Amino acid sequence: MLIVRLIHRILVGVNVLFALLLVLTYVSVYINPEDFWFVALYGLLYPFFLIVNLLFLFYWIFRWQKLVFISLAAILLGVSHFNGFIRFPYGSAAKGSNPDLRVMTYNVNLFRLYSWSKLKPSYSDILTHIKDNDFDVVCLQEFYLREGKLSHLDVEQQSGMKVYSSFILRRPSSAYGLAILTNQPVVSVGEISFPNSFNACMYADIVKGTDTIRVYNLHLQSTRLKERNFNFLLRNEFKLDSKNYDELKDLLSRLGVAFTKRARQVNMVVEHMRTCRYPIIICGDFNDSPVSYTYHTLTASLHDTFKDAGSGVVVTFSGLWPSYRIDYVLRSRQFRTVTYQSPRLRYSDHFPVVVELQLQ
Repeated sequence: MLIVRLIHRILVGVNVLFALLLVLTYVSVYINPEDFWFVALYGLLYPFFLIVNLLFLFYWIFRWQKLVFISLAAILLGVSHFNGFIRFPYGSAAKGSNPDLRVMTYNVNLFRLYSWSKLKPSYSDILTHIKDNDFDVVCLQEFYLREGKLSHLDVEQQSGMKVYSSFILRRPSSAYGLAILTNQPVVSVGEISFPNSFNACMYADIVKGTDTIRVYNLHLQSTRLKERNFNFLLRNEFKLDSKNYDELKDLLSRLGVAFTKRARQVNMVVEHMRTCRYPIIICGDFNDSPVSYTYHTLTASLHDTFKDAGSGVVVTFSGLWPSYRIDYVLRSRQFRTVTYQSPRLRYSDHFPVVVELQLQ
């Protein structure tokens, strides 16, 4: 009997601990990683803390214990974060409405034109998909042109759309950056440069009917993990030796740099948005989860189309890290979301996000 009571107390203590850790993930989105980047790690661990609390929830329900309220309260406190990961078929989607805009965002992974790729280049498949699907606006990240393989004119001809590009890195035989594709009239194009980064943001003011819409194409700081970092994460044993200490230090250093730079970059974008008088759509690869300072800062004034019309659990990065929804389409209040999809195209290490929007 004593052992049973002891096990019960340990379970209650562990439950309280994980409930507090879950609540801490909610707090982390308000803390700027430039001030204290380590807190951002809690956002990455949100799914793990959520699953543990759900297991405790079901356990106490099965045991008919009032302790069920420990995890229940922790989960309900963050229901908005829960909806950012998992969406059940309800919401404010404009069902049955005729869309005014069909938008796609896609990190194309340099069209697999880098020399070490073991897969065939993907630009033909991606551009054919764009041409066949009647998009109004397409935002591409990691847009890459290479002499003798793919030119600006090739992209326009194969996609059937006008291409507006912003290059972060130019070389004599190649160029790397962002692109916005559209056949709608464009009145202006601009860019937001991020210092000390291979990431950036561009925008285009697009005329649709009698309205002008600003579309931002955003690619925030990548974590830039190397193969040895993945091997360290996948390793079954974590011995406290100097080699593993150095690996852990390197991993945390890369995460810290990425969290800090993303915070600085997203604040630059928000400041730029404040000067815009048009309805706004933000597309892009945020390289961050829905429980993050990045996501919280952008959705303070914009709506996540996944929460409007998504369904189930959507993962937009096909690799191991981070295995989250990190590609987004956000909209200002002048739009309603008609549909949200993330087709399982295998042309990149990301999956595209496709939304249909209606101007109100």
